[in-house]
Amino acid sequence: MTDTETKVLMPSEERVWEKHYQPGATELLKEKMPEQTLWKFLSTAIKADNDEHDALVYFGRHIKRSTLLQKVDKWARVMKGMGLGVGDQILLFSPAAPESYYVLFAADCIGVTTIMPNMSASSEALKKYYAQAKVAFVFDGMESLLTKILEKPQFEYVVLMDVTRSMSAPLKHILGLANWVKTRKARNRHTKYMTMRQAIARFGNYEGPIEAPFQKDRIAMVFSTGGTTKAGEAKLICMTDKAMVEMFRGAKALNMKGVIVKPGYTSLCQLPPFVCTGLFILVLVPLVYGMTIYMEPRLNLERFTACIQKMRPNMTLVPGPLWAGFFRHVEQQLAKGKKVDLSHFIFPVMGGEGCTPEKLAWMDKLMRKCNSKTGIVSGYGMSEVFSVITVDYRPDVIDKKNDKLAISVGYPYPSFTVGIFDKDGKELGYGQRGELWVNTPTRLAGYLENGTVARCTNEDGWVHTGDLCEMDEDGLVYVYGRMSKYVEAPDGTHVYLFDIANRLRQDKDVKESLVAVVESDEAKEPQVMAHLVLEDGAQMNYELLKRLDDDLATMLPKGFEVKGYKQQEEFKMSFICKTNVAHYASEYDGYVKPSNGQLTEVTVSK
Repeated sequence: MTDTETKVLMPSEERVWEKHYQPGATELLKEKMPEQTLWKFLSTAIKADNDEHDALVYFGRHIKRSTLLQKVDKWARVMKGMGLGVGDQILLFSPAAPESYYVLFAADCIGVTTIMPNMSASSEALKKYYAQAKVAFVFDGMESLLTKILEKPQFEYVVLMDVTRSMSAPLKHILGLANWVKTRKARNRHTKYMTMRQAIARFGNYEGPIEAPFQKDRIAMVFSTGGTTKAGEAKLICMTDKAMVEMFRGAKALNMKGVIVKPGYTSLCQLPPFVCTGLFILVLVPLVYGMTIYMEPRLNLERFTACIQKMRPNMTLVPGPLWAGFFRHVEQQLAKGKKVDLSHFIFPVMGGEGCTPEKLAWMDKLMRKCNSKTGIVSGYGMSEVFSVITVDYRPDVIDKKNDKLAISVGYPYPSFTVGIFDKDGKELGYGQRGELWVNTPTRLAGYLENGTVARCTNEDGWVHTGDLCEMDEDGLVYVYGRMSKYVEAPDGTHVYLFDIANRLRQDKDVKESLVAVVESDEAKEPQVMAHLVLEDGAQMNYELLKRLDDDLATMLPKGFEVKGYKQQEEFKMSFICKTNVAHYASEYDGYVKPSNGQLTEVTVSK
């Protein structure tokens, strides 16, 4: 290289996003984090608050920070009394409730690994979760889903978590009776079943030492994913205490001015513990920074809307479809002449699933109309790196630029290195689409397979996200979708389903679009179907669909087409309020196609 030549740096080397950090943030990121268990790190911060702020609020029950410490200590002693210790595993199957976190933190305190299944997993899929677990802690409203698993000899004890007890009447009476009816046969058959009160009475008198020493490679928690690294396959992500504590390094840098989180702020948590992004943002960060967490185990649009109105939280995190439903309610209220005040929001996060640029602009417009000083904060993360990868926190910017077909999910989280790579592992420059790779000390230790940890990262530490993304010259990252969501055209070209959906959405009469491959054992080629939510006043007619077909023909490979179209009022949501794409992959009726001046019904193979 001559003196006049300058090396062209790739985005992961140039790290242009760091210019957006607060002054002094890059120096702060060089500081070492304490080598402690997660619970030791949390409990130190919790004690420092001196009970100035409640830790949790659950159905009107206020739980002090000192009470949280006492509960965790009690459950650590119960587990030790059960014979659990370093290296043992427990199964935790519960929604967002205080008891879930007492157990989770107590297990970490004594060196026990907690395995947290996806609560929407099928009974068949759940078999892989329990691995070598010796004790199960199960929400008393969902015990029946695990009956066959819990009867296995490996489970020495099954503790029924009576999280309905704190609910208001008549809900707790209805749920309590229904749960008792569902599970009475199993309880009568096995003496290993017990309530939380019975477990405390039986095992809570342990008086020996409880705190396990820090081990940097010990698997502390095992989280569930819906398949971020392999489509359709749930994976069990193993996280160490060291990796989880490291996540707070970035939080300190992001919050240097104390404007995002600080003592006295509130967080609304409706996500269950197995959603580790929700665990970090809505539970762990608030506990460290003196915030109060409002917990609500029911995750649906009605409850989310009611909680926002009643609790007025400063921070929350839910997927895009749930935010969209909330803002439809806001829009309806404003249309009726009612006042809606959203000035309480400091950090309202959309994560897990995003939305379209048009929909985000609509939400932010309503936020401003309702006195909010911030827009919706879009973010992106994955369980394999214990939460956040990028976050679009720009407090002075409500109106985001919408010049791409995907929303910005923000800048890389402090202490993270990211890059966009092609299929051959070559890093790409700004404005080019490829797979997003992440390098961070918060990365997973591996996947749990048959009770053992299978290592999964390259020697250089990069984690492959499996998502098609790009980065602009300002450092903003844009996520288009899963790279596995494609079909192969006759010429071998990979056609991404989200690219088709994005193109359809550009039509003036299409508000939302979703493209799915309808499952079939008989069809010789992929049955690609488009589902449309139309703009108000638009009609599903020949002219519209012919226009869509003609436009798609300009982008799709020769010989490839969308087989049929179907109109939807809105898209269905899954258990954790993401768009239920699996539902549309098994929807066989109601499709039409423009042909010879009219709409003709499309036959779909089952």
